[in-house]
Amino acid sequence: MLTALADALSEHPEEEMSLGVLLGLCATEPAVFDQAPEIPEGATQGEYALKLRLIVLEVHP
Repeated sequence: MLTALADALSEHPEEEMSLGVLLGLCATEPAVFDQAPEIPEGATQGEYALKLRLIVLEVHP
């Protein structure tokens, strides 16, 4: 589920990541929203997608 979210966010990697974007992408899968980590301040969608992929791979920086 998080991988699909990361894929969608990677389509516009330079755009700012926001709660509205996350809610819009999770509208059909509310369980994904519960698994998604906090959005870092000033993060782009590409940076947040990378964070999601690291969580899926169980890499904790």
